[in-house]
Amino acid sequence: MASLKGRRALVTGAAGGIGQAIVARLKTEGVIVAGTDRQPCATDFSFDGDLMKAEFCDALPGRAFEAMGGLDIVINNAGIITRGPVTAASDEDYQRTMAINVEAPFRLCRAAIPIMTAAGGGAIVNTSSCWGVHPGPNHPLYVMSKAAVASLTQCLGMDHAHQNIRVNAVCPNEVNTPMIRTGFTQRGLDPDTAVKQLNASVPLGRIAEPEDIADVVVFLASDQARYICGSLIEVNGGKQVQ
Repeated sequence: MASLKGRRALVTGAAGGIGQAIVARLKTEGVIVAGTDRQPCATDFSFDGDLMKAEFCDALPGRAFEAMGGLDIVINNAGIITRGPVTAASDEDYQRTMAINVEAPFRLCRAAIPIMTAAGGGAIVNTSSCWGVHPGPNHPLYVMSKAAVASLTQCLGMDHAHQNIRVNAVCPNEVNTPMIRTGFTQRGLDPDTAVKQLNASVPLGRIAEPEDIADVVVFLASDQARYICGSLIEVNGGKQVQ
């Protein structure tokens, strides 16, 4: 994608399974990448901070702009999965889920859009979920947070298209990441066995690998997706939410 060479991108959750794949793919395309995560990031610039802190999120796009000399792409990839019925959810579960999955993307978009407008445009890619579009069972906090991201994406896509800012979201189903494997372990399941069982439930024969999601994210950030705006792209191997 020659259209991406030399552009400047900010990626949250840059050290996670999907985040690492996004960063690697962007760098392959010649993009300068700034990242943030709880773990060290393999990015050109990295920013330590907590996405649950409003002041960190509010300042992050401006800091990335200053470090890289511009900001063309923002990828709101960071997120957590909170499982269990609503009756088992604590106030802390709710606050953490909303802060990381919803408030952080909201604040980053709000801060990045003026920067992109002044530069003549840009692309924002949010990470929602198939579960945010088609709610599944026993994940109410996760589902409502990803539904909020989906709605935010559609609203911003309409509101800022005239400023040449395209806002879209990728909506994965299950992805073979450390996060999903840790979840299996916490529930007393063998991760390899659990992933194998999930593979059998997917029409394409396997759950997504991080690179499958990264390819779509990078496409949405590129000029090849120049007429895609306010869209929710489901990347699910043909599997419906169950």
